[in-house]
Amino acid sequence: MRCAPLLAVALVAAGCRVEVGPPEARQTAAAAHGPSGTVMVYTSMYREVIDAVKPTLAEALPGVEVKWLQGGSEKLATRLDAELAAGAPQADLVLTSDPLWYERLRREGHLLPYASLPALRLRRDLIHPTGAYLTSRLSTMVIAYNSRLVSEDEAPRTFAALFDDRWAGKVTCPDPLASGTAFSTLAQLLHHEGPGLLARMKAAKLVASGGNSSAFTRLESGEHQVGFVLLENVLAARAKGSPVAYRIPDEGAVPVPGPLAILKAGPNPEAAKAVYDLILSEPVQRAIVAAHMHGVFEDLPPPDDAPDLTHVLDTRYRFTPEFVDATVEEAQAIRQRFAEAMGAP
Repeated sequence: MRCAPLLAVALVAAGCRVEVGPPEARQTAAAAHGPSGTVMVYTSMYREVIDAVKPTLAEALPGVEVKWLQGGSEKLATRLDAELAAGAPQADLVLTSDPLWYERLRREGHLLPYASLPALRLRRDLIHPTGAYLTSRLSTMVIAYNSRLVSEDEAPRTFAALFDDRWAGKVTCPDPLASGTAFSTLAQLLHHEGPGLLARMKAAKLVASGGNSSAFTRLESGEHQVGFVLLENVLAARAKGSPVAYRIPDEGAVPVPGPLAILKAGPNPEAAKAVYDLILSEPVQRAIVAAHMHGVFEDLPPPDDAPDLTHVLDTRYRFTPEFVDATVEEAQAIRQRFAEAMGAP
């Protein structure tokens, strides 16, 4: 998606704030009244990433206490939706992995557009044209297989091939009803492959349960031989000698944006902007890469043994405006159809 003129104007305005009063008084006030208070972040980021970035935030924002509510994207979405319905959101920032949910929040008027100066370094297609949210990290869904049971030549070359008859009873993935990245992948696959893919998933006896870690464990143990999981899980485990290997499908992987947004009705939007900026800072982005995810700046090296950002984004499975428009209103129906196809209650 291209950055609209609105965002460009806002970015200029962000650097050209108009203030009144004597200059020396404004400077004294700015020094004495920097960002302060508590900022609550609802996030699906791993605990180790949160722990890694805490010192950076504490040093840069001594007057701000950053609190984290960590959990799966779908659970956090359910919680925040309930809080918004009650008119009492507790989150200031939302940093999860369900881009379609962010678009729904934007359309419902819950997000505060923000022109972050660090965002000037981002690819334009990683920023929503209104500035309501942007991609702050990138997870990548890939084909994975147990290399002790499946050779590189035998491994499926496309996502659709995972559901061929030869893999019946041997294929797994995280549950799209519990995992934001899995749901995003399901939505992409159905958009490009058509609704008949659900019948093929059922015929292949797909086991979709738990999060990415659970699916990865099933592959690593040999309970299942092939599937799709996040690249970050594979890379972290392979560094410790895991037999699980990965393949970028012929049509490309599914890059799942980890959007970042400020809640319009959040308790502390001004301090939230300062934390938002820091999440786009180099120390935090490097902590994200150290956790085997892609940072969002093209000049930042990718995780070890991973393709670079440009290669990951060279795929048919992009969160283009066309895909988002066609899918955002259908998100709940997609979940329901998947549950029915898999025989979930």
